Amino acid sequence: MSNPIQSTSIMMALKKNTWLQNGCRYLSHLSFRNHLLISAVLRLVLILYAQLHDARSLVPFTDIDYKVVTDGARLALNGDTPFARHTYRYSPFLAYMQIPNVLLHPAYGKVIYAMFDLLLGILIYGQVRLDLLLQHQKDRDECKRTEKTALISACFWLYNPLTAVISTRGNGDSIPSFFVLLSISLLIRMEQQLPKSLIIFCAGLSHGFVVHLRIYPIVFSLAYYLCLSTGPFPKPFKLNTILPNKQQLWLVFGTLLGLVTFTWIFYALYGWQYIYEAYFYHLMRKDMRHNFSLYFLLQYLSNAEDIEESSLLLKCIVVVPQLLLLFYLSWTFGQHRQTLAFCVFCLAFVVVTYNSVVTSQYFIWYLTVLPLCIKNLQHLSLVRCASLLSLWLCGQVLWLLPAYLLEFKTWHTFFWIGVQGAVFFLINGYILVELISNYEHKSFNARSKK
Repeated sequence: MSNPIQSTSIMMALKKNTWLQNGCRYLSHLSFRNHLLISAVLRLVLILYAQLHDARSLVPFTDIDYKVVTDGARLALNGDTPFARHTYRYSPFLAYMQIPNVLLHPAYGKVIYAMFDLLLGILIYGQVRLDLLLQHQKDRDECKRTEKTALISACFWLYNPLTAVISTRGNGDSIPSFFVLLSISLLIRMEQQLPKSLIIFCAGLSHGFVVHLRIYPIVFSLAYYLCLSTGPFPKPFKLNTILPNKQQLWLVFGTLLGLVTFTWIFYALYGWQYIYEAYFYHLMRKDMRHNFSLYFLLQYLSNAEDIEESSLLLKCIVVVPQLLLLFYLSWTFGQHRQTLAFCVFCLAFVVVTYNSVVTSQYFIWYLTVLPLCIKNLQHLSLVRCASLLSLWLCGQVLWLLPAYLLEFKTWHTFFWIGVQGAVFFLINGYILVELISNYEHKSFNARSKK
């Protein structure tokens, strides 16, 4: 005789499973416009929740950096320098953009960041769709799958809880991420849009502006430059192979104009303090607070033992492996526009993994570009993808335990955090190797003859 309680549990589980299946089926049939609308509503709900949470909790939902930029906006509105606010180390452009935080509503900046989240989704959808259409112009069956693949790629970003939470907490990395993707998209589309020189120049402007906002996109410069070459490159490497052609000159000119213009304007307004806080500070930054970085423990011990962190040996340990890997990846995947997006993803992944300071918001730097590469990772099964994602999340969870004990219980877990940072570094290295090993692309446009 069956147990009525057990039978009821089974029936409830079946109903729940059916509800989930119906929900997934419903979402898969929605248009991209509807997905954008749902994503916008979800972000507005999170922004509203942040307002309620911050008013009632001692531990705020809103990122401290958002409050710093808002204070900088208040100072700029009053005619002072935003750098008068302690720890303001960003472009003044962000402070100006958030002046309505002071005049209209404190959540204005979050709405802007969430809007750029949605614009990123639009860029991802459009770029993936174009790539697949160009690859499968004569294959009707594949063309039918294009819309679905583009939708999945965009939804990977739009429904990603990490990206949604970070932007609605008030982190502005969605803005530089948008301009990184815009630069990639313009360079890839240059063969389909005329005039080419104008498109390349606009890509350079976008790249220069984003380097002004955040320094890290400067590592993409070599890949952008190489993808416009007339190649292929001879082996062994010769210096004359990287001499600029007309298109590369347009890219360089646009980049310098976008970077120098904004930098000069703010230098004229705020002088050397702006240059130091917005640029040099990040190059010389020392952060003894616990973070995901492999080098956290090294920095902590060197600081405790009064060892100069600027010593040549320490700098070489931190910088040289990263630079060599960045050059190798740029040279390997940056020579073709078809692999440019994956190249930028790998470069961003390396920058974050090898950085001397790593926090969760830095993951946005490569998660932004990953949706453009999903279509080229078809050799990875869903089970394999799930295992890599679980491994990545597990590395963070194992780090969060000693970090929690240090932050809230004041336990001396520095060495434990250091070990977990090393484990997370190895996990990231393994994931990158797996992605590179399983990456493939189909040529959709032969390198044009100039």
